[in-house]
Amino acid sequence: MDLSQVSRTAILTLITRVVAFEKDETIFNDPMAALCLEGLISIASAEEMNWITGRKRFYAGISAHDAKAGARRAKIFDETASRFIDANPQCTVINLACGFDTRFWRIANDACRYIEIDLPEVVAVKREVLKDHLSYELIGCSVLDASWIDRVTANGNSRFLLIAEGLLMFLPEPNVKQLFQLLAQRFVRSQFVFDMVPEKYLKGLWKFLLRLETKINWGLDVSWISGIQHPREIESYAPGLKVLGVTKGSAGPIITLSINAD
Repeated sequence: MDLSQVSRTAILTLITRVVAFEKDETIFNDPMAALCLEGLISIASAEEMNWITGRKRFYAGISAHDAKAGARRAKIFDETASRFIDANPQCTVINLACGFDTRFWRIANDACRYIEIDLPEVVAVKREVLKDHLSYELIGCSVLDASWIDRVTANGNSRFLLIAEGLLMFLPEPNVKQLFQLLAQRFVRSQFVFDMVPEKYLKGLWKFLLRLETKINWGLDVSWISGIQHPREIESYAPGLKVLGVTKGSAGPIITLSINAD
């Protein structure tokens, strides 16, 4: 599949959802996640297959609580999307750097325009494994490349819900602020829901322990590089940003932000 270490984290979040679904679909119903994971395994190299199956055993076994937490985080984002769609029929929902997310099938997709943005190599793999199941728009592009905004706002820039689940903590701080500034410049009467991690996790012993944990539990050499001290500091990144709500996530707060509200 030739995915970077950071892009592989999208497979980990997929695995947590599959494990949660297989454990009790009445609590977390996501059959498309299981189909997507089966597709990834079918095209994986021997090394990739061993990594995927090993991570699934891990989340189904000694780290079942982490799988549950991952599914819970996904449900919070789903519920936020559903509320926005209910309040804004025929709005646009954009899932940023969403990897192998299957949110489209967990929300009222017939009541919105749904778009996914991710790196070209990730989009190519997703197209290969889900094929004819994909009935929405996928754009292969970095979230920091403003060309995707030109494309999605060609017919207007209001009533957008932007989603970033498990993204911002992997971007350098200047790029995080750049993204917020870009959104504030280009969208109106819209919202952005995202999660971030506490800044303390990026320093000293916390940083060392978390990096060690990711190597052992995830089988990846990645680390978080951006965090916040308090959700309200986001409002200082650009004019027009206002925190509407904060919910506890799996590693840090899930924040809902209005963008240039009336």
